Amino acid sequence: MTIDNYDVLTVEDLDLGVAERHAFGSLHSYAKPKNLSQVLEVYWNGQLILPPHPAWTGDPTDWTADPFTDKNWQFQHHTLRWLNPLRWAAINGDKRARFEWNRVVRSWVERNIPASVSSSPYAWKDMADGNRAIQLSLGAPLVPADAQWFVMSLEYHRDWLLDESNIVGKNHGLHQHAGLLVVGAVLRDSAAVKTAISRMTAQFETTFDSQGTNDEGSVSYQQMNIIWWRQAWARVQAEGIVPPKHVTKLLDKASNVLAHFAMPNGQLPQIGDAARGKIASGHSPETDYVATAGKNGRSPKETTMILDRGYIVSRSGWGESRPLALESHTLIRHGKELRSHSHRDRGSVHIYADGQRWLIDSGFHSYRAAAPENRYLVSRAAHNVADVINVKHNPNADVELVDSKITPQFHDFTLLDHGYGSHSMKRRVTYVTEADCWVVSDRAGGVKNYRISQRWHIEPGVSTRRVDRGFRLAIGKKRFWMTWLGQGTKLSRVHAEESSLDAWIGTKWRTLTPGNRIVVESSAARPHIVGLFSAEGTMPLGIVDSRVTAAGRIELHIVRGDRQWRILIDEVVKIRSL
Repeated sequence: MTIDNYDVLTVEDLDLGVAERHAFGSLHSYAKPKNLSQVLEVYWNGQLILPPHPAWTGDPTDWTADPFTDKNWQFQHHTLRWLNPLRWAAINGDKRARFEWNRVVRSWVERNIPASVSSSPYAWKDMADGNRAIQLSLGAPLVPADAQWFVMSLEYHRDWLLDESNIVGKNHGLHQHAGLLVVGAVLRDSAAVKTAISRMTAQFETTFDSQGTNDEGSVSYQQMNIIWWRQAWARVQAEGIVPPKHVTKLLDKASNVLAHFAMPNGQLPQIGDAARGKIASGHSPETDYVATAGKNGRSPKETTMILDRGYIVSRSGWGESRPLALESHTLIRHGKELRSHSHRDRGSVHIYADGQRWLIDSGFHSYRAAAPENRYLVSRAAHNVADVINVKHNPNADVELVDSKITPQFHDFTLLDHGYGSHSMKRRVTYVTEADCWVVSDRAGGVKNYRISQRWHIEPGVSTRRVDRGFRLAIGKKRFWMTWLGQGTKLSRVHAEESSLDAWIGTKWRTLTPGNRIVVESSAARPHIVGLFSAEGTMPLGIVDSRVTAAGRIELHIVRGDRQWRILIDEVVKIRSL
């Protein structure tokens, strides 16, 4: 690397105060680790740990290393975020840590700048550049006064990030904008800072829509985007600049959406790319309420949300008449295909009740798109959707919400899956609030002599037992009943086996857990499947009588304890308490 085309700056010209103003965010990246001494001991013992990956004992300055055949590991390696503990130790006077930080950084610079000489495809890919720009900027006080190579590396990162052709979309682009802001600040380049804020403002308008839903098709990324954007705007404020007025209002809306996404036990459903996790406190009073089981904060005002970016959320309540964790929760996917971190899950239904996940999607494995596990977990086969048997589905077609009605007695939603063309596949989900049960109806019209099917993936650890007209699910003392109404349905169950990916659930990074899948098929004469689902709770739901007509009309007489209801689901929903 040469100094051609660069301003002749020195370390003394840098704004070293940036290292203090911007040393916040993830404990793994920028903030001071709580267990700093233990993390350092691991590093000095020759182990490099980039969560969620195992420890690696190779040379940390091998910039083409790929010990786990995993692009996420390579990406993390090139962010240099793992130098954060060394930086904090050096700031506290640790000379060994200071020397090592400089050694590693200079090695990276000499091997990867300019980008054209880098031997790794991940050194300048997506947001590795933005993350690294922040990490280098925060380390500016650690370099010697004559470290001209370091100043030039900062300038190279600034110029790289100013080049629009290097900027990507979604959250990766946000990290690039944040990197440009911080490196611009340390270089005292107000034009670069201004450009970063301008880009952030434009992207913020598209990341969250007017309802507060993010654009990545993943519940986990809803939470991560809230965290990342709050931190990004905090970096703007750290430079004495006031963010746009609507930022706080829209992030509050996004937090309200996240509170609705969360199941009553505070866990987040696995929608799209995401390992299992829980909602965090600190986003808003609504998220605090869910995260603390109702002890802190305040509950959202609504029990349902219909979100334009493809989510429908319905719940029984917010802990008014029973403990919050025992409320019922439904999440339904719909809408347009969202590339990025979404799966082929539109039309899928997730049900949580009586403190337990019951009906789930198959989760997430890793970011290795070509791996068999990921191809399966992203596919429709891994989700709770309905199919027209032996008819190819167009995965890019809309799943349209064609009707909805929300009353104190029921929450009713009808979806039309356009992926089957003339087959007119409709899914209707009706949650009956007082009886605390769900009626899920799938019906194909327009073409005769075709059969349809439903797939239902069951939470790992939940046992399935065949009973009359359905299955009883059980875990501990909890029970969930799945009963199919009408005639002409065939039920089967698939246990996870080593020979197939069917019924395996990705619960955490590169980890599959065995589960069960229930498959229901209709006859060709009656391409209509109707299921009645309910948690047992303190009293099981009983069916006194049921009828599904050839025209698709659903009639039910059900009982729970000393309460009875007659339910009609046709053009409208009618519920009468007896």
